[in-house]
Amino acid sequence: MSCSRTVFTAIPGCFFVFLLAVLAFFSCNNTPPPAASSKMQIQEPDFSVISIKIMQAELVNTRLKIKLRIENPNPFPVSLSSFNYELYGEGRFWAGGTEKNIFTVPASDFAEKDLFLVMNFIDMKRDLLDKVIAMEYVAYRFAGTVEINAVEMPLLTKRFNLEGESEVIR
Repeated sequence: MSCSRTVFTAIPGCFFVFLLAVLAFFSCNNTPPPAASSKMQIQEPDFSVISIKIMQAELVNTRLKIKLRIENPNPFPVSLSSFNYELYGEGRFWAGGTEKNIFTVPASDFAEKDLFLVMNFIDMKRDLLDKVIAMEYVAYRFAGTVEINAVEMPLLTKRFNLEGESEVIR
């Protein structure tokens, strides 16, 4: 069949040849799918203790507020979905806890979170109690695990262990 025939008889034949050419062109796209290793992964946020504050001092228990700062190095927001922690002062266990669905840290930014703990002085050494009452600097260790997630990315579980000194403030 020639494409030079009359319009009525040539259209079906020429259309068929054109359709085959288009299908052949698009079926030759050999671009491989992106490699799995090129997917973005969550970079671990940085945690730091800003302050330890006495909220209320009682005979046996003292209520503390720990101000925690989380810096997100990722170009997308991340959510802290689970947070398990223990606080040690001068090498002794003070308090611990678990929080769920804490908050979201904006992309390439930071957020601060207040954690409220109850510390029992029954088993504490007297020198530690005196430091806290005098609002001196106390050596601390803040340790635990956190689950971090972002949209369409696998959950990241991170262990943290922060050590330093903090002034005890009211």
